[in-house]
Amino acid sequence: MNFFVYNLIQTDDETVYEKKEQQLLWLKKLGFDIVPYEKVRQETLTGAVDRFSQLVGKGDLPSDGLVLTFDDIAYSQSLGRTAKFPRDSIAFKWKDELAETTLQEIEWSASRTGLINPVAVFEPVELEGTTVSRASVHNVSIVRELKLGTGDHISVYKANMIIPQIYENQTKSDTCLPPEKCPVCQGKTRLITENESTVLYCENPECYAKKIKSFSHFVSRDAMNIDGFSEATAEKFIQERFIKHFHDIYHLDDYRENIVTMPGFGEKSYANLIDAVEKSRTTELYHLIYGLGIAGIGVSNAKVLCKNIEDPMDVLTVTEEELINIDGFGNILADSFVGYFADEDNKDEYIKLLQELNIIKTEQNVSNVLEGKTFVITGSLNTYENRDALKAHIESLGGKVSGSVSGNTSYLINNDVNSTTGKNKKAKELGIPIISEEDFREMIV
Repeated sequence: MNFFVYNLIQTDDETVYEKKEQQLLWLKKLGFDIVPYEKVRQETLTGAVDRFSQLVGKGDLPSDGLVLTFDDIAYSQSLGRTAKFPRDSIAFKWKDELAETTLQEIEWSASRTGLINPVAVFEPVELEGTTVSRASVHNVSIVRELKLGTGDHISVYKANMIIPQIYENQTKSDTCLPPEKCPVCQGKTRLITENESTVLYCENPECYAKKIKSFSHFVSRDAMNIDGFSEATAEKFIQERFIKHFHDIYHLDDYRENIVTMPGFGEKSYANLIDAVEKSRTTELYHLIYGLGIAGIGVSNAKVLCKNIEDPMDVLTVTEEELINIDGFGNILADSFVGYFADEDNKDEYIKLLQELNIIKTEQNVSNVLEGKTFVITGSLNTYENRDALKAHIESLGGKVSGSVSGNTSYLINNDVNSTTGKNKKAKELGIPIISEEDFREMIV
């Protein structure tokens, strides 16, 4: 995570700061990354805005604009605020690059939760240096608000210079209607209101899309990590009725004769898949919890939860109150977790999975050689599979990993030590050592 401090709200420090710049410099001294800024006068304001606009797209993080504010804190406070905004600041937004195109269709994409998401498919256009032809429309409410229909003349842009969005529909034919049947299973769909937005759901609990995407999630790297079990493989096995529940994966050997004769399979592919399945039987609890696909429960939540659970069976009896007391859990996540296991089918599936698996405890730090040290990882890696693997190794040795370089960073790991990227420049400015993977490995020997 990259965290940049924009403003100081409150502090126990007895020092009275008269200027906002003084506050920012104090925060920087404490080791925080602060937002880039420039002090201006009326006659230099335009030039500063131009300079910042030239930097857009060149930094490590995207920027969608500037905030123009007064430096004098007392004067700022004296101006008060409207019902929504402070009177001492103005938000200056960069002009988005727009491109006009023709809407070809609205594609309805089903997810593992049953939510059916509308996606706009349009004639390809160039935006911010890339070719785009698709944009999420998010929900039915936005489809209706834009009055979308096939053949409409639309303009598109990239939100925050990254995510394609529809800016405007000039034609407004309003002919696009939510499908009454799921595009995957042809089951009945239902419109419901969530957080003041209308969304579309597939009501069929046996929907292929739900099952395929759920299985794909279950076998993914951060979950059960079953290598070679692709979404296409899941689809084939579901169609052939080899798997219906997660625990069925651990009995695929019952269908060996069928699998080895399937297109794309053979003896070697089958053997590799079964080896990966068997390897996944020994795992840590958080991988299983994450793999279940409980709404809102990501890898980090699962890790934190499992640090507070001794017995895997305790997952079934943990209360909302107990979960709320765990760092990172609030009412919504706690309700989602408890509600998942309140379902008898989910509870039964979890118990059956435990019977198939060897749940091991998370390894404790054997060595604390990196205790007190904070690392930032950037660039490509040579010896570690990916950044997550290197991060896990650092944490196993007592170290920490941050997403951005700051005064609290001990080392920046980058195989291109002489790179001129933002992180390297920042590290050099702060006098933070830049080391390669090889340097790191020598450090921990």
